[in-house]
Amino acid sequence: MPVPSTRLGRRTSDLRVLQRATATIEELNEMLDRQLAGEPSESERMRLLRATTNQITRAANDGIQAYRRVVAAVKSEEARSDAADAAELARIQAALETARTELLRALEVTSRRYPWTSSWEAAVGGPTSAEA
Repeated sequence: MPVPSTRLGRRTSDLRVLQRATATIEELNEMLDRQLAGEPSESERMRLLRATTNQITRAANDGIQAYRRVVAAVKSEEARSDAADAAELARIQAALETARTELLRALEVTSRRYPWTSSWEAAVGGPTSAEA
């Protein structure tokens, strides 16, 4: 990804943090599936689930914080009189929305692991933006 010529260029690393958070969550889910498949002990299965849930939560929080920083930078850039060109802003916004959608999709897949939780669709009254 080429580095933009504006102040938004400093936030491309945050965009990568958001994308890495999604990849980390997906990897953790896959690893947990493999571990659970070979573990007969219910107490060990719960321990694995708790440990992985903690790691997923940390990754999601990192992604959310990075998302907030990029959104703030985009809003700040839009408000400036000498703002970046429209094409660059549109590119960053599209990449940000894609990364956000992918993180929400990964979290939705993760949430299905917990049968006592309701679907995100039921909670918000329709499909999530990741499914729309």
